[in-house]
Amino acid sequence: MKYLLALVLLLAACGGATSGVPAATLPPEARNAPDRVAAEGHTYILRSDLYSDLMPGPAPTPRRGVGGTIFLRADVASDAPQGLRAEKIWLIKGAESWETVPQPVQTFAADRVNHLSLGITDGPTWDAGAKVDVVLQFSVAGRAYLIQQRGVQVMGAF
Repeated sequence: MKYLLALVLLLAACGGATSGVPAATLPPEARNAPDRVAAEGHTYILRSDLYSDLMPGPAPTPRRGVGGTIFLRADVASDAPQGLRAEKIWLIKGAESWETVPQPVQTFAADRVNHLSLGITDGPTWDAGAKVDVVLQFSVAGRAYLIQQRGVQVMGAF
């Protein structure tokens, strides 16, 4: 019990947990997710811009991890289907994986090509240049879908 209390106090002192966790629960079908998905009259592809934040923070801030923007892009410009939402994102590098719940990215106007624009932060501390597979789980009309973009290069951000 005293170890649990020490862990809780440590997390509180550090400001809580990061936005994602190592994905011990990576679904087997995630590694084989398609790169195109047909849903509600649209064909979707995934486009990802990932970066590794190389800027040091104030001491004793730990090194920041991979972050980026992920777009679920429709085949034709149109309004997004009603109820379209992102549920989870996995970043996969070889045998390593990381899971998070993406946050919507606000845009100035309705984006009729990118039906979902999502942000992730505080991922694993993979170096710039790493090749990563990005898997998005999204749902629309009560049905869940997995879509993947393979071999996304992590860029260095200064």
